[in-house]
Amino acid sequence: MDERDSGHPLDWDQSQRLLARTFDSWRAEFRSILEDHRREIQARLEKIEREIEKKSDKENVDLLVRNVQDDLHRHAEDIKNLQAGLNEKMGVETMWKVIGLVLTVGGAVGGVVGFVVHLLTGK
Repeated sequence: MDERDSGHPLDWDQSQRLLARTFDSWRAEFRSILEDHRREIQARLEKIEREIEKKSDKENVDLLVRNVQDDLHRHAEDIKNLQAGLNEKMGVETMWKVIGLVLTVGGAVGGVVGFVVHLLTGK
């Protein structure tokens, strides 16, 4: 049987091989393109995950900073209250000390004046 009898040109096998090579080439190229897209998508996902982690870390740090600041404000208020209480107490204590000192000095001066008056009057 001659190739002309089958209705195919003489280079039919060559055409089929060329088509097979072309399809194989296209398949490899598409596979390469798809693999590149997969890598790009994976890289984007990893970048997004890193940004989310950074944001989460930043939010956690912000939360910790806010808590520390709140604690500092509360402690500052406690310190102010203690200072006010101490100042008030110190004011009262100081007043009593001054009163005690005045009475002591007044008593001593009164005793000296009384002694001098007693000496001068001769009694």
